[in-house]
Amino acid sequence: MLTDDWSCYSCKKIEGQEMEHDANVADFSKRYDSAVERKLKILDVIRSLDLPNNPLDDIIDQLGGPDKVAEITGRRGMLIRTSDGKGVIYQARNAKEVSMEMINMHEKQQFMDDKKLIAIISEAGSAGVSLHADRRAKNQRRRVHVTLELPWSADRAIQQFGRTHRSNQTSAPQYRLLFTNLGGEKRFASIVAKRLESLGALTQGDRRAGPSLSAFNYDSTYGKKALTMVYRGIMEQDSFPVVPPRCSDNQASIEEFITEAKVALVSVGIIRDATVCNGKVAGKLSGRIVDADMHDVARFLNRLLGLAPDIQNRLFDLFISILDVVLHNARREGQLDSGIVDIKGKNIELKEPPKTVHVDSLSGASTILFTFTIDRGVTWESAKAMLDGRENDGAGSSNDGFYESKREWMGRRHFTLALE
Repeated sequence: MLTDDWSCYSCKKIEGQEMEHDANVADFSKRYDSAVERKLKILDVIRSLDLPNNPLDDIIDQLGGPDKVAEITGRRGMLIRTSDGKGVIYQARNAKEVSMEMINMHEKQQFMDDKKLIAIISEAGSAGVSLHADRRAKNQRRRVHVTLELPWSADRAIQQFGRTHRSNQTSAPQYRLLFTNLGGEKRFASIVAKRLESLGALTQGDRRAGPSLSAFNYDSTYGKKALTMVYRGIMEQDSFPVVPPRCSDNQASIEEFITEAKVALVSVGIIRDATVCNGKVAGKLSGRIVDADMHDVARFLNRLLGLAPDIQNRLFDLFISILDVVLHNARREGQLDSGIVDIKGKNIELKEPPKTVHVDSLSGASTILFTFTIDRGVTWESAKAMLDGRENDGAGSSNDGFYESKREWMGRRHFTLALE
């Protein structure tokens, strides 16, 4: 006879597994509901904080929203204000049935067709985009180009400015450069402004079209050399060629600056493996700067932005002062690379016939060397006649005469005629 509670072993095992599974599902469901509740509470707390929106989205919102502003960037989405005006929601940039690959061109065309009067561009999304007051476009208003963030490199800035300054335009754009008084921003702004002065000539077939930007680029051979001297001075491997900013010739003030500079460079990760010394130099900070960072001007300039304004400005001023010394020495030794320049002088003569120094094996193009003799001064006879003429006319002075330079230039000392 079989009892009512009889069952086989396999059935009991399956029943037990089902009960365990149901218990696990109930437990996970309870934990999930609890997690969702906590998430909603956290989101409510975040909303109550009234955190600021993304700066770009905030600017677009204040200018009228996506319907008024053409965005030409590398972003795939944006935050837009809700209909009740109490918050923001995420929305893909291609919400209006335009593919993501064509969204920037669509936005650009909206601006050029006068449907949107404001365009926001970034370096990532503006390559090959023309936004100038084209005679063929409906929107021929004069462009006002506002730069909110200046690039470190002058040629990158000019590339951006070229978006609104092109041929066949009805009017030239106005440029507005925004910057703070933090280390280097004014210097970069002045460089860009100076470079902009030549944009007009560059679009009209000027013989100097496309001049070198090396003089405006800190990330050059001379900039790297100056940065190495800055780092070696801070690490006390060598002395500074100039007195650091706001320091006197007193060694104590220079050592105080070096200590502050070391702490600053440690905080931004340029000085690594920092330790506090013991013994005779107890309390001093030591560490190392890897070889890759010793010449990396871009990293130095970017890391400066993470420092407090005071030490940021002092470090940048030190870098600029040493760079000026490096450039001065290169110019004095005749080694400064100024790019393509005109040969100037009082008298220029061809020293010897042109000589072919190389012929390209593929194209057959030849490289020809021209050697000139350049006289940038005046002849002794002319200078002596000028001095004698002043004396004969009674207009001379006791300070008039010839002076010998104390410094050498191109390996020679020079003589100057000074007339008061």
